[in-house]
Amino acid sequence: MKNIGLIDDKDISRRAFMLKLNLELEKSFPEWRVVDSKPFKEIKTYHQWILENEISVLIIDERLDEEKLDDGSYVRYFGSDLVKKLRMFLKDFPIYCITNIEITEQLKKALNYFNLTLSRKSFDDDIDNYLNLFIRSGISFYTEFKNELSRLGELSVLIASGKATQDDLKELQSIQTRLVIPHFSEDLSSRETYLIELEKQIGAIKDMQEKLVNYLNR
Repeated sequence: MKNIGLIDDKDISRRAFMLKLNLELEKSFPEWRVVDSKPFKEIKTYHQWILENEISVLIIDERLDEEKLDDGSYVRYFGSDLVKKLRMFLKDFPIYCITNIEITEQLKKALNYFNLTLSRKSFDDDIDNYLNLFIRSGISFYTEFKNELSRLGELSVLIASGKATQDDLKELQSIQTRLVIPHFSEDLSSRETYLIELEKQIGAIKDMQEKLVNYLNR
């Protein structure tokens, strides 16, 4: 998860900004790169996009409705709307707003949801320090994510072996909530079905752990 996600509806400016960021990253953080995208029509799509592209930091513009999407439509939300929705399932995820517009009343109400909001000029004037901040926050998030994923695997094994305590179950559900993993144990009535689903979950967790380890060792 060593990528910076960049969301902006304006193709030309987004790609130019991505190129600039990648050139700067190559100097000091060559293992990092920027993955860009137009805004998604459905906000729920962001979660899957972040996971699939191993995003650890997200940069979004405030105005996301100025250019058409590929299907000819426009999104019906701003960056300040998006960050509020994302915080519902990405509470500690590093999200930054870099924009050319003035701080509006709508954006002011969302400032606490962003890690930081700044103008494009402010960012360009001190790009080295800001990139360093972004990368450090991404590494911190990634490290915590990896640790919680590892703990989730340990707790799942305890549950499968029948040795888990009530505190273990509560901790498991807490981690599931933070990692946005369904609490399947609450929905299944039979122990046999539960264990089958748990085995699938453990397999998925181990697979994720292997991918994370391989990614770290690149």
